[in-house]
Amino acid sequence: MAFKNEYVPPLEQETSEFLKNAREMLRTGYSKYDAWTVDREKDMVLLYVGGGRDLESANLGIWKFIDCKGFYSFTTEQLDKNELSSSEVAITYKFGRPFTGTSPYSLPDAETLQNIKAALQEYARRYLFNLEHYKHCQLTWIDAKHG
Repeated sequence: MAFKNEYVPPLEQETSEFLKNAREMLRTGYSKYDAWTVDREKDMVLLYVGGGRDLESANLGIWKFIDCKGFYSFTTEQLDKNELSSSEVAITYKFGRPFTGTSPYSLPDAETLQNIKAALQEYARRYLFNLEHYKHCQLTWIDAKHG
């Protein structure tokens, strides 16, 4: 199931109940620099909150995701990044700390987890295409074991 990233015009950001609620839950402003990825058709939003600030956590990513089933926050850790050619890169990530949803440390169902992975794939594709020279990106996701 592909995630369809879309630019959301300012008027729709103000008139869509889902997007207004998402902005409140994610605590984003209305800046054009907000790092969120939106699929309006499926009412899903992925927000990159930030990353590690020191050498030990440089590969850490902090994320929030909203869909019709709930709100989740989680971390990712980049384990490996290899340039396969001048235009292709392969990156391996692991989901970090447990997902937190409507109850602490709740795991999303399989469909939601697939939607999160698809949103992360789209975010990475957009990021790499815009900021780097890669035309293709192979992402591998390793699910964390939750007790």
